[in-house]
Amino acid sequence: DGVDCDVRKGETLGVVGESGCGKSTTARLLMSLIEPGAGEVLFDGRTVGSRELPLRDYRRQVQMVFQDSYSSLNPRLPIEASVAFGPRVHGLGAAAANARARELLARVGLEPGRFAARYPHELSGGQRQRVNIARALALEPRLVILDEAVSALDKSVEAQVLNLLLDLKQEFGLTYLFIAHDLSVVEHISDRVAVMYVGSIVELAPSDALYLNPLHPYTEALLSAVPKP
Repeated sequence: DGVDCDVRKGETLGVVGESGCGKSTTARLLMSLIEPGAGEVLFDGRTVGSRELPLRDYRRQVQMVFQDSYSSLNPRLPIEASVAFGPRVHGLGAAAANARARELLARVGLEPGRFAARYPHELSGGQRQRVNIARALALEPRLVILDEAVSALDKSVEAQVLNLLLDLKQEFGLTYLFIAHDLSVVEHISDRVAVMYVGSIVELAPSDALYLNPLHPYTEALLSAVPKP
């Protein structure tokens, strides 16, 4: 209620807040996985789900990486098939879709000769999340929503995946909406940061300004809770 913001082309907008404040619900609303009770979602100035921007066209341009890397993959599909699935649904031939899947698996650091035929249970958490990132990129989207995409990973793997995300953003000209609990990660990756509290955005500012001079009491409380080594 009151989630009013914009995501600018080419930026990374971080979204932070405590569990239950509405971050993942906002992501699902943006993906049209749930319907808003009021208000609207605009993409390039067009209303999502309207005749001018049908969901099929919208979802080709906007993809999501979910928090749970295992449950968001089909356990019965090899990872090559999982990555190729989206392009095939959107009309790409089987051979071309598989070629794109192998190319993207290589790009996220999973050598296709070793990994393409493996199933999700045969991969580590970090490897599965790389598969999810490759799958999100398979439709060549412009906006990628990352919902706690690194929160389940240990710190060394988290750093590798974050650096991969930064590289992919430059290479493919992506825009990110990056949802996370970890404020230091958000500071590292974000251009602007939105702070959510009880279902609303209470502060939205450039990353540097927010961390140096938080204006909302809740933002101050969040930053005061960051562990200082």
